[in-house]
Amino acid sequence: MGTLSLTAYKALSRRSKATNAADYPERPEGPLIWGVVHDQATARALIYLVERLRQLRGPCTLLVTYGETPPRIPKRKDTILQTLPDETSDAAKQFLDHWAPSFCLWFGGDLRPILIAEAKKHDLSMSLLSAQDTLLDQQTWRWLPSLARETLDAFHTITALDGDGRRQLSKMDAARRTIPVQGPLQDAALPPRVNESVFDSVSEDLNGRSVWLASNVQEDELKDVLTAHRASIKITHRLALVLVAASFPIAVEARSILKSQGWRVCYWEDGDPIEENTQVIFVEEPEEMGLWYRIAPFCFLGSTLKAGHGGCDPYVPASLGSAIIHGPSVGPYADNYARLASAGAARAIKDAASLSRAIAQLLAADQTASMAHAAWLTVSEGAEATDSVIDEIQLRLDALESQS
Repeated sequence: MGTLSLTAYKALSRRSKATNAADYPERPEGPLIWGVVHDQATARALIYLVERLRQLRGPCTLLVTYGETPPRIPKRKDTILQTLPDETSDAAKQFLDHWAPSFCLWFGGDLRPILIAEAKKHDLSMSLLSAQDTLLDQQTWRWLPSLARETLDAFHTITALDGDGRRQLSKMDAARRTIPVQGPLQDAALPPRVNESVFDSVSEDLNGRSVWLASNVQEDELKDVLTAHRASIKITHRLALVLVAASFPIAVEARSILKSQGWRVCYWEDGDPIEENTQVIFVEEPEEMGLWYRIAPFCFLGSTLKAGHGGCDPYVPASLGSAIIHGPSVGPYADNYARLASAGAARAIKDAASLSRAIAQLLAADQTASMAHAAWLTVSEGAEATDSVIDEIQLRLDALESQS
């Protein structure tokens, strides 16, 4: 891409001091996937995709980059968050020399011709995913249309979010290729693993009893959860609650409350059996959440009823087909809850009384099944597109490994 168009763009682009490579954190060993995101949804889709890739291939590093507003991402040793480098040749070269990505996934648009040209010089495989017309409509292309074509040529794969995105790409590309509409990639969470033999054993012990789950429950939510359960078992006498504390100190307090209120409790970590008259199955450690999300057809997600606890990601139970009840304080997961609510997969409550009403309504099997199915469909949207991208990355990583 060493053309007159790129030269003109470099002359007109903003000049600023390049980030020194010494300012970057050390690059970990092994494969590194570089992702360029433009909002929270694309960041979540990227993180989910790389989690899937790790399951298939083993450890790899994810470098998440952004233009202006940093996305909220989980803190992990194998995930790095950085701003995109300045749009200068020196900054782009230092960025790519330091990180040496194995593959680049560029979401949406807001293209950086200098950085992309430098990536092409580095022989980096790049995919432009779910391109949007609003992010592609850059003033640069109007006075340097040939630069738009050159920039798109650097991508091995290009897909559009919708018809508008495809039309904008075709205009930029001068209709030289057929661009598929991919839609958004899968925005989900990996479901926790479930020990099938334990699942079968617990299901047999429950013997067809109705059961609901309250997970990640904070200390100031315990009273409301137990009040709602007390009201519910007056109507459905064999109803069992799986209660999971948000932390060990809260579990200690919960044990005291359960004892003082006279509940018939199976203390799971103590090895207690689940008996016919068990009212509460108390779980102190959340390592087996996949089991309990499978056992209970609907769940109340704690850390959402009272403010200040940071919320709880609803995509985890949704991935296992669980209908969801939650409070008003959803923290950074507001978009996730709104998406599930619009699909009819999540229901908001505000106190013990509204939680009791929600439990009563969801004890009707058809209502719960409908919500659980909607939850699964919602987090499964875009799965085919994500699978296709993973296959492409795998081919590139296989090629890199064969060269080493």
